Amino acid sequence: MILKALSSRGYKPQSSNYGDCILIDTGSELIIYDCGSEKHARRVEEYMSEHGYKQAIAVLSHNDSDHYDGFPYLIKKKLISSFYAQLFLKHKEDIKKLLNDGRVTNKSLGNRITKDYDNIAELSRTVKLLDAIELDEIVSGVNIVGPEKDYALETVAKLLNNSEGDTKDAETAYNAASVQVSVYIRDKLVLLCGDAAFAAIEDKLSDYQVIQLPHHGKGETADKIFDAKSDDFLTVYLVSDNTGDTNGGSHKLKSAGRRVKSTLNGDITYPDLFTSMPNPPLTLGNVESRWSYR
Repeated sequence: MILKALSSRGYKPQSSNYGDCILIDTGSELIIYDCGSEKHARRVEEYMSEHGYKQAIAVLSHNDSDHYDGFPYLIKKKLISSFYAQLFLKHKEDIKKLLNDGRVTNKSLGNRITKDYDNIAELSRTVKLLDAIELDEIVSGVNIVGPEKDYALETVAKLLNNSEGDTKDAETAYNAASVQVSVYIRDKLVLLCGDAAFAAIEDKLSDYQVIQLPHHGKGETADKIFDAKSDDFLTVYLVSDNTGDTNGGSHKLKSAGRRVKSTLNGDITYPDLFTSMPNPPLTLGNVESRWSYR
């Protein structure tokens, strides 16, 4: 099992937002978690050719362009076998109850969801769609673990309710309920978060030894994660920050004493991730004797 987060270092122009693209290679299956640009998609195509993959499984954390825009290229090339996304149309009845608005009909709600998630609706004609809201195993060792269904539906209901604004837990509704994926590699658990809100992942943090810092290393969220794991200097944090001059900023992270790897410096590969990291600070007694990543 190998995980590889693609870097946009070397892409031109450098000011563009190339977004996220993370590959999970089990040795027999390839899973693509987000693909935010055609440049990423072309590199995925090369990877598949080099490693003998005719098709891959896609997982979309949420439908913002910097997580989605490379997938149409891969689908057009018939490189995607199935596509996991949040299929809110399947949950109209539950969302309608949450809206608690007698003026909302199934038809009007369906039209609104289709409009707001038009990229997902478009995909339904070109690729097999699977519902990421119903948490499930993708392949052995790779599972969708969040957000909880109630959180996802409450978040989209808030988005659809024009009177309540479109933010949830300090993120846009799209971001907050990002699909989270757990990957089991070499007796370690990796948590991929997309742009998830801290509240959506807070209860999981203690279970993971490798954590993707959400929203391209957004400082406010990273600080909360570091605080939540304040006594754990063994956790490794990976950052997919290919957002140019837009909403990245992992170079500004206050990560002293933390083990952080960012795509600003090139592709990130796990398990190679650990071999080049410095030792953690010896502030908790004999930390080095518990160090098992090297």
